[in-house]
Amino acid sequence: MTDNRKKSTRARAPEKKKEQFNKILEEGKELFIKYGSHGFSLRALAKRMKMSQSNLYNYVQSKRELWIAIRIKYFKEFQEKFSEIVETHKDSYVDIWLKMATFFLEFAAADYRRFAIMFLISAPPSEKIGPFEKKYKPFQLVNQALLVVEQAIDAKKIKKDSAIELFYYVYGVLLGAAQVEFQLSKKIYQPITAEEQKISVDQFRKFTLEEISKRVEQELL
Repeated sequence: MTDNRKKSTRARAPEKKKEQFNKILEEGKELFIKYGSHGFSLRALAKRMKMSQSNLYNYVQSKRELWIAIRIKYFKEFQEKFSEIVETHKDSYVDIWLKMATFFLEFAAADYRRFAIMFLISAPPSEKIGPFEKKYKPFQLVNQALLVVEQAIDAKKIKKDSAIELFYYVYGVLLGAAQVEFQLSKKIYQPITAEEQKISVDQFRKFTLEEISKRVEQELL
């Protein structure tokens, strides 16, 4: 009976550690959003987690390591669906651009804090390279999306120079649009427009996607 209890405890230990690690990432995300890369300490995170700082170091050794671990988690979630869109599309080039753009905005709207730490908050500096950073390979989001651009170039649907410029233009528009959608959703204390001038998130997204569609169509040969 004692052996069975020991086996059960050993089996649960990795699961508990994984669960605790995910909680650390979630709480770390909240602190990054609230205070930025420099505004909090691991001591504050340990206190928030109700654990000792030495115990926290068993999971992450610096704020930079925490930032990298959070990005790894969320970019895996993002990349799985984004890769599926890019690699399986059989639509027109306008349609695939719109699918990528729509997914980007939906991902941002689903959890803006997650989006912000992935795309907007810079990495904290660190004098040491920790275990997460040693293994970290930046997610090639741009390269994935550029596969679609390269296919359009190869099919002589768009000029190479125009395609690259168009991609970065759309990417910039989407970064800005995601932030505007967040403001329009009333999740901040100071909205960007007066109430009588306000439009809905759905109206704004429809306008954004229509403008992207027009721009892509203009560049196609």
